[in-house]
Amino acid sequence: MQHIQASTGGAPGAQYPEVYRNLMAIGLLGAIYRASDDAAIVHEAVEMTLEDPTMYVMHRAIAVAMGGDADYAKASLGRRIEQQPDDDNSKVALGVSMMLSGDPEWKHWLNNVLATSTDQQAREAANGVLAYLAGLRAPH
Repeated sequence: MQHIQASTGGAPGAQYPEVYRNLMAIGLLGAIYRASDDAAIVHEAVEMTLEDPTMYVMHRAIAVAMGGDADYAKASLGRRIEQQPDDDNSKVALGVSMMLSGDPEWKHWLNNVLATSTDQQAREAANGVLAYLAGLRAPH
């Protein structure tokens, strides 16, 4: 099976062939709208052919959590974090996924990144989520 590699130049939407972008959109929307069996077929087809499916797995975890289920995020991103304890982007994605699904332990992962990470992008993402949530709670 041929593996698709994202190009490094151009707009983010142009990284994959159009058929992949369409399949990704269908799978992610299916996850959000709880059509999990149908979405899983699309996800597996896409993930099997990507050279590095890491970013797609993170997007999938967040989409599934938007549908109310953090189990996929806990399993897939949790496994990745066990294998690569310094993967702070996966920690942020796991925390966001847990938050979106209503899991009260979500903040642990963002606090872990803020306390231990030297990855500036991951730290900014964690801070951005917390700042956004604080802005929602602030009186207007």
